Amino acid sequence: MAAMEIKECPGDARSSNDSDETDIVRNIDQSKLLEIPAPPHHRYFGLLGHMPDLDPILPVSSYWKLMDTYAPIFQLDLGMTHPRVFVGSRELVNEMADDNTFTKFTHRLHKEMRPVFGDGLFSAESTDKAWWKAHRLLVPAFGMWNRYGEHYAQLTLTCTGPIGLSKMFDDMQDLSAQLVLKWDRFGPEHEIECIEDMARLTFDTIGLCAFGYRFNEFYNKEPHPFMKQLKESIVESGKRANRPEMLNHLYYRDEQHRQENIVKMRELCSKIIRDRDEHPRPDAKDLLNVMLNGVDRETGEKLGFENIIYQIPTLLGGGYETTGATLCFIYYFLCNNPEALRAAQQEVDEIVGDKVLTYDMLRNLKYLDACMKESLRLQHPVSLLTRFATKSTVMGGKYFIKKGQMVSGIWRHFHRDPEIWGKDADEFRPERMLDVNYQKLPPNSWKPFGDGLRACIGRGFAEQEILINMAMTLQKFDVEKVDPDYELNLTGQMGVKPIDFKIKVRRRSNRSLMVGIPGGGPLAEHEAAQQKRYQKEQQQQNGASATHELKKPVSVFFGGNQGTSESLVRAFSRGAPAFGLDATDIRDLDSVVGNLPTDRPCVIIIPSYEGRPPDNAKKFVTWIEQLASQREKLPKGTEFAVFGVGNSDWTHTFHKVPRFVDETLAELGAARILEAGFANVKRDLIGPWETWSEQLCMSLSGTSNQNIPDRIGLDIRIEKNNVNTLPQELGGEQMAVGVVIANRELAETSVGAAKRHLEVRLPQGCEYRSGDYLVVQGRNPDETVSRVMERFGLGAEDVMSVQASKKDFIPAQPMAVEHFLRSSVELAAPVTKRQLLTLASWADENSSELVRLRKLHDDEQYQQLLDQRYSVIDVLDEVPRLAVSFGVYIDLLLPLSPRVYSISSSPLDPKSSSEGCLIASLTFDVFEAPATSGHGTFRGVASSYLANRIPGDSISCLVRPTRVPFHLPPDTETPVIMLAAGTGIAPMRAFMQERALIKRAGVRKLGPALLFFGCRHPDKDYMYRSELATWVDEGLVEVIACFSKPGDGGKSRHVPDALWEHRERVWDLFGAGAIIYTCGSAARLGSSSAATCRKIWSEKTQGSESEAHEWLDRMKNDRYISDVY
Repeated sequence: MAAMEIKECPGDARSSNDSDETDIVRNIDQSKLLEIPAPPHHRYFGLLGHMPDLDPILPVSSYWKLMDTYAPIFQLDLGMTHPRVFVGSRELVNEMADDNTFTKFTHRLHKEMRPVFGDGLFSAESTDKAWWKAHRLLVPAFGMWNRYGEHYAQLTLTCTGPIGLSKMFDDMQDLSAQLVLKWDRFGPEHEIECIEDMARLTFDTIGLCAFGYRFNEFYNKEPHPFMKQLKESIVESGKRANRPEMLNHLYYRDEQHRQENIVKMRELCSKIIRDRDEHPRPDAKDLLNVMLNGVDRETGEKLGFENIIYQIPTLLGGGYETTGATLCFIYYFLCNNPEALRAAQQEVDEIVGDKVLTYDMLRNLKYLDACMKESLRLQHPVSLLTRFATKSTVMGGKYFIKKGQMVSGIWRHFHRDPEIWGKDADEFRPERMLDVNYQKLPPNSWKPFGDGLRACIGRGFAEQEILINMAMTLQKFDVEKVDPDYELNLTGQMGVKPIDFKIKVRRRSNRSLMVGIPGGGPLAEHEAAQQKRYQKEQQQQNGASATHELKKPVSVFFGGNQGTSESLVRAFSRGAPAFGLDATDIRDLDSVVGNLPTDRPCVIIIPSYEGRPPDNAKKFVTWIEQLASQREKLPKGTEFAVFGVGNSDWTHTFHKVPRFVDETLAELGAARILEAGFANVKRDLIGPWETWSEQLCMSLSGTSNQNIPDRIGLDIRIEKNNVNTLPQELGGEQMAVGVVIANRELAETSVGAAKRHLEVRLPQGCEYRSGDYLVVQGRNPDETVSRVMERFGLGAEDVMSVQASKKDFIPAQPMAVEHFLRSSVELAAPVTKRQLLTLASWADENSSELVRLRKLHDDEQYQQLLDQRYSVIDVLDEVPRLAVSFGVYIDLLLPLSPRVYSISSSPLDPKSSSEGCLIASLTFDVFEAPATSGHGTFRGVASSYLANRIPGDSISCLVRPTRVPFHLPPDTETPVIMLAAGTGIAPMRAFMQERALIKRAGVRKLGPALLFFGCRHPDKDYMYRSELATWVDEGLVEVIACFSKPGDGGKSRHVPDALWEHRERVWDLFGAGAIIYTCGSAARLGSSSAATCRKIWSEKTQGSESEAHEWLDRMKNDRYISDVY
């Protein structure tokens, strides 16, 4: 990319003579300087600099990763005269803000935007006469915020210009009201694509308030053509700025399309201006009147027709996407933080109530304003804050910056500088933006609107628009994420916005349709009737009869880290309608803190993780615990039933959390509908769940059985064909496609299961952190599939066609039977008692099959089935003459669930990227052994499938962020202790890769690291031995290897043994603030390592066993972090 020419302007320090610059450089003490780190080049031998190494979809993500490695500063060769410097600390950004040393100039991005924005405020040079005229006219017109030092006063809204924000309030409110009414009409189950609706809102708002033009975004199915044209033009311009300039000539078709869009936009802009010119509106409260009629006080001139044409897309492009994205980020953070959401809603209730929002109320919405500020701090909608050095200088006392060099502050990093924001800098805490806390911030700690002459002039406009929407939305609705597990996925060239972030809104129980809608009173009956008609149409479209008996509503609240609870929720929602129950109100437990329904029963499904609640139930558990300690009561009418999930390997804390929830809710006065149910995932999850959930449904519905035939089964038609339809959703999660690029063996099988290392190129835009998981959709092994097909007389070419099913994993379109069995259902899941009863119902009276199945149903025999992991097909092999159909068999099965693997690589490693995509490696055991049931060979659904993939094969996968804080500490000097056994080395390898990169960058210091690694044999399954040796030699980690079968007469040693032997070293590191990470088997490494840590604590403190348990429970929040299975 060629460096663009930067024009000089009067007073620019770069115009100073060469002797001044020479004196500045001569006076710098070179001995104190450090070289600004730069990453190695990875593509084209560095001939095109670092530009080809940037992520083409989200370029700023490359800067984020590099800053994670090289913080607080690095530089890149991007084809300019000097390398471009990036900074990530408040200290360095504060130096950038010094107008004596740095200034704002246009650069290549602005140059590429000029065909779109011309000499509008964004892309024109600050030295251009047209820029100054527009700036002097429009800044006062937007209305400025009173300023104190470096901080803007909170919501003082004092207009200094002829229009002011107060006069724009009504139009802004009108458009937010349209959005609120739209959401209400669609109903509580409608999935709202947040960025789409917010972009429509902000685009319409700018159009109406700035130009008096209604794009009517909420009255059309598709966005207005102007929005599409502008968006495409901005995206292509951003791509051009992020490509080497010589390559842009190859994208001539994209450039032709951009020029076509520009022509169409100019046509509409010209029409808007001509219409106002021919039909003046002197009373209009918009900016168009200012641009057409305003006279610049210094030149005495008006803006020209051509300049106004360019200002229209400039104001739209500069405001609609950034404000729309900001609104999305606000709702994302509020949904993730129920306490903040409740506080925001409470403030709206206190100030607005059920009235119509007024302009004067805005200044009192201080908590909403704090939520907006905190969201802008955590996730800014623009990538970088950029300035140029007007003279050579030294930043941070040690980094030399040349005159004319571009320096960019990375918002994500300096807005999360722990020196300013504390150790919880990554957390959403609006209180830090309130009143005195905000005023105490050091200068340039929070600067989302830029600074200087080219700061965002629409700040007040955007903030007012955001506050109006927040207030009207929270006044009317409860808001939640469609997918509770959703984590921000971003895209963007100039700025960033979320992908696939969807929300649902449910009108609050005490809010009528027209509450908060300006002038809504007389229209209430009409709107209510309109909504009923819409809901009736929706029911009819979904196949529901208008005369169907109304179902009893039930709320289902869950907690969970790994998807087990969610699978039970889905099963309950599918089965409830058969009992006359409507279980569509499904939310995570944290979202109902302080707001448990009293108009419907509450079903609560919650696991216990080593005695702790899951992440999305922590606030709920804390809430009811506080209520109990204060001897308060829940509102009358609260009814509940609890089902608990746990693992008996954790004997001390087995079902601790669900029992606590069940007992505490009863203590708080809630009515228990049914005694709590419990399942042990190590033994039998589905059997106890099926029994308990059926009893619950019968109790809630007042019936003794389901409203369905006694015998289950699907109506399946088998045809001879070769149709093969891939399912789009597997196990309730939307999967993407990754490509295997490497697969190798890590260990011999003579001492245990095979172990393999697999590398997967992830889909473009898919990101992860060290400690995250890769979720993989496996395939049932050929042997099992063949057994099922042989049992039911099916052939390889047969196609199944299901006539009707409520189960979402049953294909709606014809599908090859073999493919369905291989990829859609669990064939090897342990059989349940209900499945045995169903099979028995198909046996003839007095037949040997009936006798055999009834015997297997007896408790003692059934426990043997579980011990030997009998599946439904195994049982059918025991009763070969049982006349059960394929449709019945399929109806008994569960959907094939994805399997979860810890990622064993760091995304910061240069080797972890290929073709613009990240690479994730997996380290896993291959489960393959004679089946304990005696029927063939047991093969792991995912592990055997992955073991047989070759480079080039595609797999269905997705990244799942860890729900526990299983990441390296933000402070790299914090000591770490890692406990791993077998393939539990996976996340530890990722951690050590990351530490190696940080050390090689030479910027940040590393604290000590100690790894206890358990294997069987030093020569047969010591995985990653050479890598570990290299890291030991580099001083990155101290490895203590533990071999359980060392051979040659060596003594067997496990990780807990070594942990005890080295307890002095461990205790000293822990005393210095070390964090302990554990990954491996819960039954072996997890429980025994926890016991050893308690033993060490007891020895050092003379504490009792119960006190040791209490100590470790406290440590599990942030100092003792487990990822066990």
